[in-house]
Amino acid sequence: QDTIFDVDETGAGNLAFQDFSTGSIQPDVPLGRISPNGASSSSSPSLHVRAGQDLYSAEQRLGSSIDGATKSGGVLNLDFYSSWFDVNTAKVLERCYKTLLPKEDYVGEVLEGAPDLYGPFWVPTTLVFSLFLTSSLYTSIAAYLDDAEYTYDFTRLGAATSIVYTYYLGVPLLVWAAIKYWAGASDRSPVEIVSLYGYSSTVWILVAWLSLIPVSFVSGAFALVGTLLSLFFLVRNLYPILATAPNVSARILIVVVAGLHLVYAVAVWWGFVRGGRGALVDRDLKDVAGEIGNGLGQIGSDVGEEVLRRWRS
Repeated sequence: QDTIFDVDETGAGNLAFQDFSTGSIQPDVPLGRISPNGASSSSSPSLHVRAGQDLYSAEQRLGSSIDGATKSGGVLNLDFYSSWFDVNTAKVLERCYKTLLPKEDYVGEVLEGAPDLYGPFWVPTTLVFSLFLTSSLYTSIAAYLDDAEYTYDFTRLGAATSIVYTYYLGVPLLVWAAIKYWAGASDRSPVEIVSLYGYSSTVWILVAWLSLIPVSFVSGAFALVGTLLSLFFLVRNLYPILATAPNVSARILIVVVAGLHLVYAVAVWWGFVRGGRGALVDRDLKDVAGEIGNGLGQIGSDVGEEVLRRWRS
């Protein structure tokens, strides 16, 4: 017997594509991803998703920081530093001259809120070559008077570079850090302190060249004047900051500043101004001239030969 199936239209309609929206799901059915242990985690995303989101946020913040740093005014843009080198020769010379006559607040009245790094770099650099040239000239004269062969000692150039740059570029940053974090004063920026120290080296250029005079007490007097003048300049501009700082105990920093300055002055004096003079050290021209005049009474070329003989002895 044959069996006949009656397929109605409703059954055929069930085979068509259906749109199952989330609205058709019963309210008591949990939503969310299935956690590794098989339970539903509808309350919070997985650890992998959170890690990915955190990484993306970190990349976004890093990108924003780099964009801000490289834009105009950012620390990675050259425009950020251009204002510190925007100074002409006349202004640099004026600022050098003002250190020799320290009558006013140097940062407030001379720098006028516009410190630079051009002068604080080139003035100490000029001092480096001045110390090297003058000390080399002394030893070359001594070698000539002794009929000895002379060769330049470039270790002096390295020593001058180390001493000068350490004192005029490194020490100011330490002083600024002590003023800000120990004394608690924020009146001066690091560029202003570096400018203060850098321009104070002007007097030592004069001392280096004036010490070419082959008389010990004269060169010593110039070195002493240079030491006291540059020290007074630094104290004149740094002590008012410490005197008004919240931390009263930080005033002892001015003693540290003075001590470091004296150590620097002794190093320059002994290593270059006096120590580099060779045969000219402790020679008194007046005594030599007196001995020549009172002793032999030679004239003309004989006097010149006697002078050389006295210098060699």
